[in-house]
Amino acid sequence: MRKLTTIILILLISSPFFGFGKKTPDRIVIKYLKSLYSNNPKETYSYLSKADKNIISKNEFIKQNSLEDPFIQDIAKTVSSLRKYKINETVINCNYATVRITVTSPDMSKVYGEIFGPFQGPKNMKNTQNAARNLLKQFLKKGNVPMIKERGTFTLVNEGGFWKVLLNLKKSST
Repeated sequence: MRKLTTIILILLISSPFFGFGKKTPDRIVIKYLKSLYSNNPKETYSYLSKADKNIISKNEFIKQNSLEDPFIQDIAKTVSSLRKYKINETVINCNYATVRITVTSPDMSKVYGEIFGPFQGPKNMKNTQNAARNLLKQFLKKGNVPMIKERGTFTLVNEGGFWKVLLNLKKSST
């Protein structure tokens, strides 16, 4: 038992030297997308490059990327939990990396069509908005949700040993 514990400790201690547990560009892209899709703009901002942070302040980024309505926040988290991420390719060239990814997400246009297309609640229903919200939540949680695949390419930059997403934001001329 002691030998096994010693071996496990050695593996855990040495794992960073062999690349296990490192924050690789593909893992950073997935963390970035998960935080963005689940309405966590503070965390999302932490994955941005210095160049992008020089264009947009943390407060402005949070303001632009926050969902205010509690129901929409709840739906965003539910939809985010259903997303699947597949790294297609990661190319590292010195201090830059390109990550090609496919994200499989609920096809919300089909979801809304399946739920609200036939939805003709009784005319005397007191709160149709809450009924529609509950239908949407139940449908998303049942598991047989129509999905869509979207492909994207992200550029990352190595800043002091940490990979950061480079969005190449431009200053707005206001």
